[in-house]
Amino acid sequence: MNALVSAPEPLAAQRTGAPLLRSLALCDLVDSTALVARLGDQRGAALLRRHDRLARDLMLQHGGQEIDKTDGFLVLFERPINAVAFSLDYQRELKRLALDEAVALQARVGVHVGDVVVWQNEPGDVIQGAKPFEVEGLVKPVTARLASLALPGQILVSGVAASLAQRAHGELGANADRTRWINHGRYRFKGVPEPVVVYEVGEAGIAPLRQPPYSGKAWREVPWWRRPGTMFIEASIVLGALVLGLWLLLRPPAAIAFAERDWVVVGDVRNLTSDASLSETVRVGFRIGMEQSKYINVVSDLRVRDTLKRMQQDPDRTPVDRHRAAEIALREGARAAILPVATEVGGKLRITAEVIDPTTEATVYNESAEGSGAESALDSVDAVNAALRQRLGESLASIEDNSVPLEKVTTSNLDALRAYSLGRRAHVLGNFGEALALFREATELDPDFALAYVGMAGVYISGDDKREARTVIRKAQQLRAKLPGREKLYLDGIASTLDTPAEMYRRWSLLYKMYPDFHGAYANHSLMLWTYGNRVREAIAVMTPLDTPHNARLGSSLYLLGTLNLANDDYDKALHYLSRSADLGGNSLGLVNAEWFAVQRRFDEAAAELRKSDKSGMASNDIFRWRPRLVLPLDRGDFAEAGKIADEAIADARKTGPLYLRIFEGMRLGIADVLPAGTVKAEDLQRFVRTELAAAADSDDPDVDHAVTAALYGAYLAARSGDAKLATQVIDRLGKQADASAFPSNNDMAAIARAELALQRGDADAAVKLLQPVSGDENLYLAHVALRDAYAKAGQPEKALEQALFLASRRGQAYEQFGALHMLVPINVKESTISLLCAAEYSRTLGREQDAARYADEFRRAWPGPLPQAYAKRMTQVQAEGKAEAPAP
Repeated sequence: MNALVSAPEPLAAQRTGAPLLRSLALCDLVDSTALVARLGDQRGAALLRRHDRLARDLMLQHGGQEIDKTDGFLVLFERPINAVAFSLDYQRELKRLALDEAVALQARVGVHVGDVVVWQNEPGDVIQGAKPFEVEGLVKPVTARLASLALPGQILVSGVAASLAQRAHGELGANADRTRWINHGRYRFKGVPEPVVVYEVGEAGIAPLRQPPYSGKAWREVPWWRRPGTMFIEASIVLGALVLGLWLLLRPPAAIAFAERDWVVVGDVRNLTSDASLSETVRVGFRIGMEQSKYINVVSDLRVRDTLKRMQQDPDRTPVDRHRAAEIALREGARAAILPVATEVGGKLRITAEVIDPTTEATVYNESAEGSGAESALDSVDAVNAALRQRLGESLASIEDNSVPLEKVTTSNLDALRAYSLGRRAHVLGNFGEALALFREATELDPDFALAYVGMAGVYISGDDKREARTVIRKAQQLRAKLPGREKLYLDGIASTLDTPAEMYRRWSLLYKMYPDFHGAYANHSLMLWTYGNRVREAIAVMTPLDTPHNARLGSSLYLLGTLNLANDDYDKALHYLSRSADLGGNSLGLVNAEWFAVQRRFDEAAAELRKSDKSGMASNDIFRWRPRLVLPLDRGDFAEAGKIADEAIADARKTGPLYLRIFEGMRLGIADVLPAGTVKAEDLQRFVRTELAAAADSDDPDVDHAVTAALYGAYLAARSGDAKLATQVIDRLGKQADASAFPSNNDMAAIARAELALQRGDADAAVKLLQPVSGDENLYLAHVALRDAYAKAGQPEKALEQALFLASRRGQAYEQFGALHMLVPINVKESTISLLCAAEYSRTLGREQDAARYADEFRRAWPGPLPQAYAKRMTQVQAEGKAEAPAP
C-alpha cells in the first residue's frame, strides 16, 4: 500500500495536515475473494498482479497517486476530470483483461471531490507497517459509498465532481465522443448528513448506464409511497398505486407564476460537446434572444457577478450551475432560472434549456432543438428561446413582433460573437480600453456585425470622444436592419448625442418608455440633462428608478447620483450615494469622491482619495484625471503648484488629442490671474481664441457646440483683461450663432461675453440687463460671477453681495458643473474663493463691519499663503479700511 507525494503541494503542508481540495477515485473489484478461490492461489495471484500493474500504469498516465489498496485502489487526483479519465480507461482495460484471461472480471468505481487532510507518517511507523501517507476527510467515506452503490462495471460520480468534470469534458480527447453522462438523482448515504447528487459516466457496451439499486447504506430520495419499507400490505400498495396514477394523470403541468416584466437568471452553459467555443456562443445567444423581449427581463451579467461576490464566490471561477442560479434568482427577486445545455446526440448539436423554479430547483419547462454542426447553434437557440418565452406567458404576437433571428442580429462568425460577448462583459466592468479592443476585433472578423459597432459607439460616447463615435455610429446606422428593436432605439439614443439636447432628451426618454427596465436609458437621459442643460434637479429626478437591485450598473448609477447631488450642493446625499457606489465598485475614476472633500476644503482627505484613482484604459476618459490634480492646489492657494500641474496636464493632453489640448489650455487661461507671472502670455489667449473660432466654423466637427462656448469664453477672458478688440471680434463672429443655438451653454456664454464687454465700456447697467435672464440655477456658474461684477460696478452692492454669497456657498456647483467639458471648473473654483473677498468688500461698502471682517478671515483661511499681487492689494485695502472704521479704544 504505497502512496505518492502530491507534487503540487509542499511537503510541509502534508506534514502539518493542511486541507487540500482533491478528487478521490475508489476502485473495488467485484467478488475478488471468490475469483481467487475459483482460479486457485497461483493463477489468482498472477491475475491480480496483472490487474494491479495496469491500474498503476493508468494512475501514472493520469497523474493519480495511490493512497491505499485492498481489493482495489484508493487513488488521489488533482482534478475530477483526471479521476474520471482514469476510471473510464480502467473499466476499458479491465474488460480487455477479462477477455484475455477468459474470466469474469468487473469493478465498481466511485469518484468524489472535496477537502482532504493529508499527512506524512513518521519513518519509524512506516517501518512497522504504517502507510507512508494518510488521507482523511468526508470525501473519503462518500467516495466509498458511491463505489458500494455502483453496479459491476459502473462508475458513479458525485454531482459536484460531475459538474467540474463536465466543464472539462473535451479533455477526454478521443474518448469524449463515446462518453455519456446520466443523472441518477439525489441519494442519501448512511453516515453522510447531506444528500448527494449521483451521476453515472461511462461508455456504451462497457458501462451498465442504468439506475443503481438500493442498498442498506445508500438509497435514492423518492416520495414516501415509493419506499420499499412503506409497502406493508398488498392492498395498500394497489390503492396507493391507483391514487398516484390518477394524480399523475390529472395533475396540471408544472408552472411558474410569471408576469410581464418579471426577471430571469440565465445560468452558465453546460457544454458537453468537444467544441469549447460553443459555451460563449450559446450563452450570448440566449441573452440577446431574451433581451429582445418586452415581456421578460434578464438579470445582467454584472448583477450575477455582484451576487456571486455577496455569496463569497469568485465570479471569474465559479460556474453558475443549477444550485447557484437558483440562489442568485432568489437573491435578485427573479421568478425563474434558465439553464442552457449543449450536447452532441447522434452526430447532431442539441441545444436544451431548462426553466427551473428557484425555490425548489425543480425543472418546470424543458425545451430543446438540434441541428447539424456548430453553425446550427444560433438557429437552435432562437427556437428554444421562442418556446421558452411562450411558456413563460409572452404572447405569440409579441414574440413575432419583437424577435429578429439571432444570426441576423449577431453574426455567423462564432469567433466574432465570442469577442463581442467578452467586450460586453469588459464594458459593464468599466474596462473601456479592453472593451473597445474586443468590439473592434469583432468588427474585423465580421465587418457587418452591427451590435459590435453599437458597442464601440457606446464606449466612445462614455469617453466623450464624439469624433470617433460618429464614425462607428454611421456604420451601425447603415446596418440598422440587423439590430434588435431595443438596440435600434439605443443606437438612436447614442446618435442623438451628435444632435441637439432636445433630441437627446427625446430619444433617451423614448427608450425607457418603450423598455421600462432598460436602466441605461434613464442614466443617459439624466446625463444629457446635466451635461448639456445644467438641469441638475431634473436629472436627479430621472435617476430615481435606477436605485433598484435589478439595475445592472447600480454602482455607476449611484456614482452619477452622488455627482448630481454634489452639483446641487447637497453634500449629505452626495456622500450617501458615493459611499454606496464605492461599496459596489462603480465609482469610475473616483474623481468626484475626491472632490466631495475638496468642496468642503478638506484637501488632505481629497488628495488621499485622489490617489486611489485608477485609469480606465481609455485615453479620452483618463485625461480628465488631471482636472482635480490641477484644481486641488489652486483651491488651497498653492498657485505655483497649480501652474506646474497645468503645464503637465497640457503636455499630456497634447498627446491625447486636439480637443483635450484645447480644454486644458482653456482651464489654464481661466486662472491666469493667480498663476505665477509669465505662466500665461497674452498671445496664449489669442491663439486659443483663433483655434476655437476655426473649430466653430467647421460645421462637420461633432464638437462644434463646445467650440462656440469655448470661443465666447475666450472673448469673456479677453474683455476682462482689457482686450476689447479681440472680444468684439469673437462676439461679432459667433453672437448670432450662439443666440440661435439649441445648447444652453452657448446662450449663457454669449450673454456673459457681451456683458463683460459692456462693463469694459463703462455700461454696467447694460451688463446687468444682459445677465439677469441667465442668472438662474440652471445657468452657468460663470454667469453669476459676471453678474456679481456687474452689480458691483452698477453701484448695487446689496445685489452684488447676494451673488458673491451665492458663489461662495455653491462650491459643489463650481466643481461639478459640466459645461464646456469641465473646462470652466478651475475658474469656477477660483471665483468661489474670490467671492469671499468680494463679500468682504461689499459688506464694508454697506457698513457691515462684522460681516466684512468675517468674510475677510474666511478668505485668508481659504488662501493662507502669499496672495497674487492684485488680490493681496485688495485684501490690504479691506483690512486698512476696517482699521480706519474701528472705534477708538
